[in-house]
Amino acid sequence: MRSWLRSLLLGALVVAAIPFGGCSLTYFTISIPDFSSKQVGGVWLWRLSTTTGLYARDTQFVLSPIMSGPTGEIIDYSVVMGGGTPPQGMTTQVARDKNNPDKVVLTLLFTQLDAPGYYRASTFNAAGDSPLSSEIVPL
Repeated sequence: MRSWLRSLLLGALVVAAIPFGGCSLTYFTISIPDFSSKQVGGVWLWRLSTTTGLYARDTQFVLSPIMSGPTGEIIDYSVVMGGGTPPQGMTTQVARDKNNPDKVVLTLLFTQLDAPGYYRASTFNAAGDSPLSSEIVPL
């Protein structure tokens, strides 16, 4: 488990924010360098607590297996937020690195219910969670 934890480097990038009925919808892009070989099952966004100064799990993105779509590879995912909100089903395109087909880039939709904050990301599989990304992203 330790080798995949060390090898997993994550990056998140804000792509767009759209206001929507008291919350905002934000796309962010995440690069997962060993998606298939580590059988990544999803992504966690961790929010910085303004009271404790620590990152806490905020939103989970549960990924389905990659499928062929009409315009290339796609992946279905469910967004699981806290507070008993029912999961939301989504689909996104999969971009693969031509030099490393195990590396995928996904653009995921994040529904922000709280005030803007600072986030880090991690991935998970059956063996556990990766370390938090080194990049801190304001969303």
